[in-house]
Amino acid sequence: MMRGSRILAAAALVVGGALLAGCTGTPAPVHSTAATRTLRAADVAKKIADTELSTASIAQADGALSVNGAPVKVRIDVESVRSLADSTLLTWRLSTVSGAQEKVSTFQFAVAPHLDTRNVALVVDGGATTLRPYTFRYQNDPSQPTSCLCATIPSASDGTGLQLNALMPALPAGTKTVDVSFPGFDVMKGVPVTR
Repeated sequence: MMRGSRILAAAALVVGGALLAGCTGTPAPVHSTAATRTLRAADVAKKIADTELSTASIAQADGALSVNGAPVKVRIDVESVRSLADSTLLTWRLSTVSGAQEKVSTFQFAVAPHLDTRNVALVVDGGATTLRPYTFRYQNDPSQPTSCLCATIPSASDGTGLQLNALMPALPAGTKTVDVSFPGFDVMKGVPVTR
């Protein structure tokens, strides 16, 4: 089922013929050394489809999402930060603390009108570098708002949670750990990077 959702997401990117560019991010002062670059949609689709994803938690943060003005207590489990040759794949799980199915749809991790996770960040070297998910515009309609190579926030989740992903620029060479930041949650520090 997880592989099917990755393939579906990858297929949507291929159909759109996306050109990808590194996101510069808008919140808080950010110093990013990632250069803007272009990736082919077919390469991104293959990367997502071929990646084996972990399901074990390597870092965790509890907090609340603001859903229609009311707090919903959730847990974020980072399952992997995988350094690839030309990008970084963050895999995480969003679940409810209560264990019950609850609405989790929020703009907290993005900026309206986007219900995605483009403001999730990997922070390297104490803040010297901050990486955010790639964003892109469709070639055949560049007037449309940017889209993101990151998960869309689901409408609801439960205690098992949903696995979500974000594809970001490559980490600096030799990076062994990163801090993982989700708006409104404590920063998860020293999260190990796998290669």
